Amino acid sequence: MKALFDSLVRTYVPWFVGIAVGWLVSLGIPLDPDVEPQITAALMLVSSMLWYFLARVFETYVHPKLGWLIGLPKQPLYDGKSRDQILADFARLDPDEQNADLQAALARRR
Repeated sequence: MKALFDSLVRTYVPWFVGIAVGWLVSLGIPLDPDVEPQITAALMLVSSMLWYFLARVFETYVHPKLGWLIGLPKQPLYDGKSRDQILADFARLDPDEQNADLQAALARRR
């Protein structure tokens, strides 16, 4: 349930930022009333996408705490195991089991 909440927060915060930015930008631009809703919606979409993209880049390459820009400073974990736990479990397998696990994972990706 926590992972669901985390994923929703990290999805909707950029949407709300995009709505705010699109609305604020459209306030200062005189537009034809026939196209105003479409241009405002496009501004909201583009600013939401740009906000999420930049926040993820900053979170990944600058500092993980910059994840707060999209609501939470960490990515949700869906299966209850962290990446380190998964890698540690994999390292405990003997080489034949590791090879079989890798082959099964590759087969699922195809």
